[in-house]
Parts: sequence; C-alpha cells; structure tokens
Amino acid sequence: MNVEEFKFILQKGESYFTEFKEKVDKTLAKEITAFANASGGKIFIGIDDKNTPLGIKITNKLKSQIFDIARNIQPSVDIRLSTYKNILIIHISESNNKPHQCSEGFFIRMGTNSQKMDREQIIEFLQYEGKIKFEEKPNKKFNFKKHYNPEKLNKFLQIAGINKNIDDKTILENLGVTDNGKMKNAGILFFSDYLELLCEQATITCVVFDGIERIKILDRKDYNNDIITNIDNALHFVKQAIKVEYIMTGTARRKEVYEIPLDALREAIVNAVTHRDYFFTGAHTTIEIFDNRIEIGNPGGLPKGLNKENFGKKAVRRNQLIASLLQRCNIVENMGTGINKIKKLCKDNKNIPPEFIFDSFYTIIFRRKFEGVNEGVNEGVNEGVNLLLNIIKKYPGKRTPFFSRELNTSSKNIERWIKKLRDKGIIEFKGSSKSGGYYYIEKGKKR
Repeated sequence: MNVEEFKFILQKGESYFTEFKEKVDKTLAKEITAFANASGGKIFIGIDDKNTPLGIKITNKLKSQIFDIARNIQPSVDIRLSTYKNILIIHISESNNKPHQCSEGFFIRMGTNSQKMDREQIIEFLQYEGKIKFEEKPNKKFNFKKHYNPEKLNKFLQIAGINKNIDDKTILENLGVTDNGKMKNAGILFFSDYLELLCEQATITCVVFDGIERIKILDRKDYNNDIITNIDNALHFVKQAIKVEYIMTGTARRKEVYEIPLDALREAIVNAVTHRDYFFTGAHTTIEIFDNRIEIGNPGGLPKGLNKENFGKKAVRRNQLIASLLQRCNIVENMGTGINKIKKLCKDNKNIPPEFIFDSFYTIIFRRKFEGVNEGVNEGVNEGVNLLLNIIKKYPGKRTPFFSRELNTSSKNIERWIKKLRDKGIIEFKGSSKSGGYYYIEKGKKR
C-alpha cells in the first residue's frame, strides 16, 4: 500500500468492506465475526471515527492479542495482519465455515455497521441466500477494454465527494468491485457500458397504462444504463406521468406538490434496484403507472431473514455491496429507514398508505391522489388542468408545444390535460390538423 492508496481509503471512509478502530477493544471480536459471516473485509487499527490516522504502537504482544481474539471466535476465524506505517491492518476473508459466533453473539456486516442476529436468522439468511452472491461474482463476459467506462467511475467519485488521486484499477479494488483484476457484477452495474449484454436483468421497465388494467400501453421506456442513471431516469419518467398541483406562494417561484411525493417514489425505486434478486433473470424491475395507482416491483420478494413482522424494523440486505456503493452517493442510508420514510412522506402528503406485497416479487403500491375527473372552469381538482385552461383562454388557437413551454411541463401532461378538458366539453380543436388550435367553449355556447 502506498501513500496515495492510503489517502484514498481514508477519504472513502468506512464501508461494507472497511472498518476503522482507534484501538483494540472488546468490540473487535464482533467486527471480525461480522466480516467473516459476510464478504470479508479489512479492519484498520489506529484510525478514529473521524477518519483521522492517529497510529498505534505495534508490538508482538498486540498482534498475539488479535490472533487470540480471532481464535476464540466459534468456529475460529483465519486472519492476516499487515502494517502501513503505524497503522495495523487486519485482513478477514469471507468464511467457508459460517456462521461464526463471538462471546456477544452472531453478527453480520450490514453496510457500514455490524448487525446482531440470532442463530436462526443468520443460518436462514446464509443458507437461502447462498454463499455465492450475484453482486460479488466476477462476470465472465466483461472485458475492461470493451466494457469499462471510466467516466462512470469519475461521476461516482464526484457524487461521493471522493478525490481521484490513484489509478482506476486500485480505486475499483478498494471499492470492492474487482477480484484479482476481474470485474464483479456489482461493478458492472455501476461502471460499465453495454448493460443489456452483461446484465440484462438490471433493466428498469417503466410503463403507463390506459385505465386501471394491463391492457393498453400509452408509453413505455426500458432503462439499461448504469444503476445511478437508471434510478434518475426512472424517477423522471414517473414525474412526467403523474399529476402536480401548482401552488402560488407569493414569490417568483411557485410550489409544486405532486400527487405522490417524489421522495417517496425515489425511495421505492432505490429500494427495488438495491434489493432485487439479480439471479432472477428474464424479469426486470418494473414501474407500472395506472389511472388509480403506481406499482413498483422487483423480483425476489423479501430477502431471507426478513418477514412481514420485522419488515421496516430490521435491515437485511440481499445485495450488501450494491447498497454500500449507493450509500457512498447518499442515495441510501443503509439503516433500514426507507420503508418508514415512505410511509411518513405519504402520510404527510395525505395519501392513502402504500401497500406492500410479498411473494416471488416484492411490490409497493401507491394509490394516486386524484382518481376521478371533475375538472370545470372554476372547480378543478388538478391545478395543472386549470392552469392549462387559463392559457387556452388567454392564447386561443395555440397547440401542445406552446402550452408545454408556457407551463414548463411535458407534452404528455399537456395531452392528458387536454383530453380531460375536451371530454368535459370545455375546449375544442378548430381548424386543420396542421394549422388549427385549441379554443375555450364558453358556457351556454353551442359547438
């Protein structure tokens, strides 16, 4: 390890694979146990919780103490020690003899923390999720020259607030996404092009249906970029499809209130891509938008160790490495708070509480706030429709592109609002299809 790599590790901070400890204390056994029960990792002794390297006096007695701690874990854990200046580094490999237990109990690494589990929970988790994890499996199709996109790594580091002071391959290794120079599936999701060839099941499919059944599709997009871009694109798709109320605040900026809080939708999308079962091929993460609801689903159901009783109360990660990388970008908190946050956001917005369905898929259903159509000249439930009506009154004969620019919204929203006004007999289209436009129909006036 050189100076620049050590600086990068300090800047990156604690992660799924990295723990900092100021000194050897009674919690060390818990940390070693957690790493051995998960995917392995490194514990740096001599660094405080503010990522400051204070150093430690490295003696043979200290090393013997650490080896004794590892041997006293049941079953014992094989470790390796190395040093960087006055920092002692404990290397723990993923164990082939899980689960391990220290005097305080069974622990497993969850994001940047070590979480305690009872024996039944950890055996069930390890047994059913399997020792081969999709996210940590090297992808045989991946070729660094063909598929690696360094700009995506640069974007990730920028979002995470990490300076790039070492070469890409060392960074990827420290992020835990390479194994002996081979890219793991988790790395492909973040830093590769050609995702449709390397990991097609990571696609997010967004669909708008006409009505409340899966019959007529009005719009569809398949997003198969890197995982961060996919999240952003999927949220943008939903944002363009749902209703928004514009509230005048008395300032230059009006307040936009969406029928379902965007933060709640984003949490649900992030949850879906973070926790889906990527071994489940032939099925995408889906976002389906109906007139009365939005369904966000991902293959795999709940990870083992979670059930309906502890759902939203306990953090169990199917894809720890993916969650850890998203946490670096402040996209997830990695503390199991997402579900409660979704519920609170919907409650504060006066939405019907979301529904959660667990089977071979995990699905969250948001009930849309405005299900009926009751727009009139002065009686709108949707401020967007009334704003459009006011524009049509002020600028008769204009068309969709003009309205879209004036209201700073998508043409799809405009077309949906136009349909509602036409269905109510409030506006009509006059003239040819090329040069005509929309006009307000005054009350009592015949068409």
